[in-house]
Formats: sequence, C-alpha cells, structure tokens
Amino acid sequence: MIFLIVKQDKGYETRSDKPNENWTDEGAYIVEDGTDLANKIIANYPYFEFVLDNNSKLIDITPTERPPEPPPEPTELELLKEKYAILQGAVDFIVMNP
Repeated sequence: MIFLIVKQDKGYETRSDKPNENWTDEGAYIVEDGTDLANKIIANYPYFEFVLDNNSKLIDITPTERPPEPPPEPTELELLKEKYAILQGAVDFIVMNP
C-alpha cells in the first residue's frame, strides 16, 4: 500500500521506496494513495483547506477559490498586427500633415 504524505503547506508526495511511512520531519497527514481523498487533494492543490476530525486526523478537504487564470500571451501574429496598426497611423499622420 502506498501513501500520500500531505504537508502543512499543502504540498504532497509519495515515495515507492517508503510506501507506508511518514519520512518527513514535519507534521504531515498520511492518506492512502488512490483514494477519493488523495485524488481530491491532488486535483485541488494548493487551493483547499484541511478538514480534521476531533483527533486532528485529516478526513476531507474543502476546495477554495482559485485565482483567475492570467490572460494568454499574445501570438506573434497579434503583435505584428498591433505594430502594423501603429505604423499605419504614423504614416497616415505624416501624409495628412506634410
């Protein structure tokens, strides 16, 4: 059985050479890899809050809001079109104002 070690900073890792032990030196939660909870942690990382039972055992997570995705980088064609429009404006100004 392999376990997912979930750290306090919400990072996680598994190690096939130490499948069923907590090899970290910090407080961490141990979740069986491949379970619904492990998959939920991986899918929402790092945007979640821990849900603990009365014994401080990790029993679930609550997903939190993700920041908006940054806009995509403009393509080379879009940049060239923008430069062309600026140059065309300059040419039009020069032609109209001899």
